[in-house]
Amino acid sequence: MTRKDKKKMDQKIKTAINNKTKEKKVKKKSFVFGMLIIMIVFAMTGISCTASGTFTLTNIPSDFNGKYVLLMGYSFDNDISLIGARSFDMDDYSGELPRISNGRVSIPMWIYNGEELAKYRNSHVVEVEVYIMDSAAFDEDAEDLAWIYFSSVSFSNGSAAKSFKDNDEFDEY
Repeated sequence: MTRKDKKKMDQKIKTAINNKTKEKKVKKKSFVFGMLIIMIVFAMTGISCTASGTFTLTNIPSDFNGKYVLLMGYSFDNDISLIGARSFDMDDYSGELPRISNGRVSIPMWIYNGEELAKYRNSHVVEVEVYIMDSAAFDEDAEDLAWIYFSSVSFSNGSAAKSFKDNDEFDEY
């Protein structure tokens, strides 16, 4: 392979990686928007609930103590959608998020099966996005302060744990 051919190949690889990154960001935003729509739909059903399985995030920077988190988990291969929040009051389109304290948070987990929201107690490997919010109250207008992404989280019997330090991506706004 000549130097010119190698340069062309390198450029094709860089272009493919950039395109994949752009697709991933669009997919993430589309997923979050879709999950917000799901939450609104559930709001119309009048469900109020608490969860059993949990996702525990540790080693969160102290700057985020006192903030709140919303979790979205998914596996496109297995058609799984998870939501992590403390509670939902579906009558008024709102939810309550768990608070970060001492660099950690435990997030109650829910699974959406296309028809209803249920306590999550299963075992799957999923991608997880954690959104750090300024308020415990959550609605469709809430904005996040930071975003944490884990490409692979193994849940067992509805629960999993990760350290902030193990994130695959992190953005603070």
